[in-house]
Amino acid sequence: MFKPANKSTLYEDVLHQILDAVKSGKWHPGEKIPGEIALAEKFQVSRNCIREALKALSILNILEAKPGQGTFIAEDALQQIINRELTEHLSENVSIIELMEIRILLETQIIRWAIERGTDEEFERLKSVIDEERRFGRELSESSLKPRAEFHRILAEIAGNSLAVKFLNSIRGEFDAQRTRYLHIPIETWEDMMNEHEQILELIVRRDSAKAIEEMENHLKRMKIVIK
Repeated sequence: MFKPANKSTLYEDVLHQILDAVKSGKWHPGEKIPGEIALAEKFQVSRNCIREALKALSILNILEAKPGQGTFIAEDALQQIINRELTEHLSENVSIIELMEIRILLETQIIRWAIERGTDEEFERLKSVIDEERRFGRELSESSLKPRAEFHRILAEIAGNSLAVKFLNSIRGEFDAQRTRYLHIPIETWEDMMNEHEQILELIVRRDSAKAIEEMENHLKRMKIVIK
């Protein structure tokens, strides 16, 4: 099942082989894994190397140590691995245009869920964010970018799908890493996008799903053109 770890990268090699064992189904969520001594023999490395790899996997929420029982594959280990791989992929050379295309696909569905599941009280949170946008007026700075991004994040939370929230946050993280690009957008364009937020919210409050989805799609397509 396992092969001796590569001597030049012992710690990383052990870690990745364990991840592969979970991904391939050799080890299943909830399953108890062998102890340090047995793993050290399988990988032909020291117990200290195994201990470091297991500690890292515990931090990543792939493994779960239960006092007096041993170490187990976490119940949501596969999802944690997917999240980790997604984050790594987004840190590579993914273009802004590609990210925007995924946002359009995801956020139009988020609109649908938010209208189906959201309450009037939750929609008030979106109004508060728009009020915060208005407070900055024509100021364009890193501080003023935050409420403009919050509108989309809170909308995802209202939609009630935790995976969609994580996925969108991953995409947002990559946009934030390139936030200087936003500071060169004309303030008039920002004002237009803020007005679009208000229009989207109005349609959401009216629970007009079709028009709200159309407006969100148009909003994101305009953003795509502006920032490319």
